[in-house]
Amino acid sequence: MENPNQQLSSSELISQLQAALLKLESNDLAQEGMNNLQQAYRALDELSEAILRDQEKLQQELHRAQQERDHFVSVVTHELRLPLTAIKGYTDLLRQAAVGPVNEQQLSFLETIRSNVDRMSALLSDLSDISHIETGRLRLQIEQVSLKDQLEIALKTLQPLLQYKEQKVEVSRIEQLPMVWADANRLTQVFTNLLRNASMYTPEGGRISIRAYPINEMLRVDVTDTGIGISPEDQRKLFTPFFRSEDVSVREQHGWGLGLYLSARLIELMGGRIGAESTLESGSTFWFTLPVSSV
Repeated sequence: MENPNQQLSSSELISQLQAALLKLESNDLAQEGMNNLQQAYRALDELSEAILRDQEKLQQELHRAQQERDHFVSVVTHELRLPLTAIKGYTDLLRQAAVGPVNEQQLSFLETIRSNVDRMSALLSDLSDISHIETGRLRLQIEQVSLKDQLEIALKTLQPLLQYKEQKVEVSRIEQLPMVWADANRLTQVFTNLLRNASMYTPEGGRISIRAYPINEMLRVDVTDTGIGISPEDQRKLFTPFFRSEDVSVREQHGWGLGLYLSARLIELMGGRIGAESTLESGSTFWFTLPVSSV
């Protein structure tokens, strides 16, 4: 039985009205009633055609808007990479005193410039990846991959941040697990995003643990921190693009709200799932699964 409170789509409503008119048409009606019924039927057909035309036009406009957005993102990311590369190169030369000695204050300014260039480069890279995913242009090289190897690359990249915050990282027997089907570089990217996220929102001296274990035909990886945690309301929005909590502790950290969204899309493309479990002020666990390689 249909739920009387369930809302019908335009096409469903039109179909029901047409069926009702056909039923009336099969009954004996006076000529005037029959004429009115036929007029109503023609009007309904015209309405149906108008709605279909509007829907088709809306879909075309939406597709065109998506194409224009993707083109804009592609052009902007390309045009900004060149000046950012130049800024980064000249900044590094100045930091290395290639054109003369620099004092401590000047070196501090140069470090700030370099840090912001790195942030902008990461943003451009994320935007480019998301654009390629949403247009179906991202190509993955799925092969047998070692979780341990890709995790070590990510940890090496983040070592300066972890040392600066004096955070301890614990890895539980990940080398004993079978290999997974994944794109090696993209798996490293996911590890890096999740570990950077954990480090950013964990106080100095905190702990981050990585644990992996088999579940049926999959391997599940947990990245657990002792950070600020996430409210139930914010957890529902975690993997949406550009989402950042209004919590003051979150806003104190630099970010664009793209890392988790991009990680989720990459994991899905590699045949896995991703999620999070958290208690406010008691830390968080971000997890993902990937198919186990049986070879």
